[in-house]
Amino acid sequence: MRPSTPLNEHRGSISLGPRLRAVEVRMTHDARAERAMQKLDLHAPPDWNKTISKKELTHLLSAGDQTGIHVVIGDIRGSTHLMREAISSREYATITTMFTEKMRKLAQKNSGWFDKFTGDGFVVYWIYGTKHSKFLSEVVTFSKLAHEAFEEEIFPEHRKNARNLPAHVGLALGIDSGRCALEEIAGDFTIIGHAVVGATRMAEAAAKQETLCNIRMGSILGADPSLKGKIELQEAVAKTKEYPEYGQEAYRVLFK
Repeated sequence: MRPSTPLNEHRGSISLGPRLRAVEVRMTHDARAERAMQKLDLHAPPDWNKTISKKELTHLLSAGDQTGIHVVIGDIRGSTHLMREAISSREYATITTMFTEKMRKLAQKNSGWFDKFTGDGFVVYWIYGTKHSKFLSEVVTFSKLAHEAFEEEIFPEHRKNARNLPAHVGLALGIDSGRCALEEIAGDFTIIGHAVVGATRMAEAAAKQETLCNIRMGSILGADPSLKGKIELQEAVAKTKEYPEYGQEAYRVLFK
């Protein structure tokens, strides 16, 4: 008697049918979204469900769709020098933890999602969807407070723990905005899109205690009536990887 063949060896002879396949795909998407929601708890502000519904967020995570997101990238200028000149490596680690937690609290207090910490920097974002003006005030407030916190709380601790202190140490920020997606990378969820690259380029070009944005983001900030009297935009030139020789037009964001 010929032995029966396992189902997985029928090589296409059994069809699941379109309905069953659709259910299977939906279950896969739902499972992915649920896993993402659990991981995003680490990044989310306490009031996140007041700014975007769970249904909307679940859809973004399961479908991999892009949506409008404001991005702030932070980078500590001279961080490798701080590490090299640290009197105590343990104290350096303590200060770094202090910096991370301070930025996280400031971000979440201003409805921002604290994406990740890179050792000498961070990514914070705000999901605005289709309305550009949404969360611009929070972006500006967070950026201003981040600079103040670094200068008043973090930098003095590094100074006390330094053998020598380079003059260019400070927090540099870059801001951009655009359509991004939330995707899973190495077991965690992060944002991917041109706005992340744009904010990174601005942060890389900014000097200590400086915030830069490209001309598109500058036009958005400058046109928003809620920011009147809160910021001043100064024309600047940012030397970026794409435009290393001549630089690209940018705006320096000054906080009032």
